[in-house]
Amino acid sequence: MILTTLTRPIAGKPPRPRVPGARRSTLSNGLRLATVPRPGLPQVTIRLTIPAGSAADPAEYPGTASLVGDLLTEGTARFTARELNERLDALGASVNVQVGHDFAHIYLVLLSETLREGVDLLGELVIRPTFPSTEVERARAETVDLLASRVDEPANVADDRMSEEIFGADHPYGRLSMGTAAGVQGVPAEVLVDFHRTFYRPGRSFIVAAGDFVEDDLRDALEEAFEPWEGTAANDSAAPHAIPAPTSMKRVAVDWPDAAQSQIRVGGIGLARKSPDWIPASVANFILGGSTITGRLGANLREDKGWTYGVRSGFAAGLDSGGWAVETAVDVEVAEQAVQEIVNELSRMVTEPVDEADLRRAKDAIILSLPRAFETPGRIVSRLAALMTYDLPVDYWETYAGRVEEVTADEVQRIASQFFDPDRLVRVVVG
Repeated sequence: MILTTLTRPIAGKPPRPRVPGARRSTLSNGLRLATVPRPGLPQVTIRLTIPAGSAADPAEYPGTASLVGDLLTEGTARFTARELNERLDALGASVNVQVGHDFAHIYLVLLSETLREGVDLLGELVIRPTFPSTEVERARAETVDLLASRVDEPANVADDRMSEEIFGADHPYGRLSMGTAAGVQGVPAEVLVDFHRTFYRPGRSFIVAAGDFVEDDLRDALEEAFEPWEGTAANDSAAPHAIPAPTSMKRVAVDWPDAAQSQIRVGGIGLARKSPDWIPASVANFILGGSTITGRLGANLREDKGWTYGVRSGFAAGLDSGGWAVETAVDVEVAEQAVQEIVNELSRMVTEPVDEADLRRAKDAIILSLPRAFETPGRIVSRLAALMTYDLPVDYWETYAGRVEEVTADEVQRIASQFFDPDRLVRVVVG
């Protein structure tokens, strides 16, 4: 019997993902449009983004923007709330409104065969909401209940306290986009109407659509549905905010009697999504805690110590410098040790150059995950909307893999020194 020794195969470079391109245009009223036809599954996803986030809230009424967003589907000039929802059901469509700090997003998912009717309905609820008093009071009560329920969950308390400690309660990023109970309860109905009239305008807004449609047909439907909509808001929530001073080492302990686990957050100021350092920061963060399995935090706290099911870190995207934080939950008995191990890993990122194996693994993981980011119309819309939301280059995703490949160990250490230095971070422990 002859035994043959085979040479161990050497992995080649990961293939470069192909990213779908978008056709860009502008409607006659100034509303920008980006479209990506995807024949096949007869479904279309449309996202309308408007600079009407919580940063535009009146100072005395935090939660105004969120409440306006909730009420878009609760009655229009043509339909009551019930009729609107029945119409959506008949079309096999769904509408979801999300209001963040910088923008309001209206998502419409529908079947290709009901495209024109669905787009017409989208225009109706965006342009002509009526804010019926009964629906205003119901939405107001639901929001207050949601705010009250947040304080019953240690994880929510830890998240909210961390944001406040990093940015301060006066900064838009330092408070919940849904506002405060006092603000939501106190905002008059006429303020809601005025907010919509002021900020819901096509200027500086945009639509991204992907799915099974003919581009000219979609454009014609949008032109017809949004023809009455005009103007540009004098000010909007996308205006720059003052960047808080960097945080310094601070420990915040929130007592939670009889808690089995402690929620831990360690974080500070991050960077704006448009920053040229976003990609190097993404690589550095992946090595530290972008993956709960292969990241250094996960390898330590989960795989080695067995203290947690998951630990992650991440930068929050924003027009201005967002936050950066580590988050995990551990048994109360090991909370102090877990915080110290997190600090140790942060310090190691700052003081020790990352080795080539860790850097290579992070780059491969990020590059190879890119095709999944464009698997569905919804994901395509999300990625392309990011370009328009944060004013990123048109070829951002086409060149993304190459720029990830160019990140060096020196850049990773520079990012770590700037953002991961434990002496500049806040620790929040709820437990």
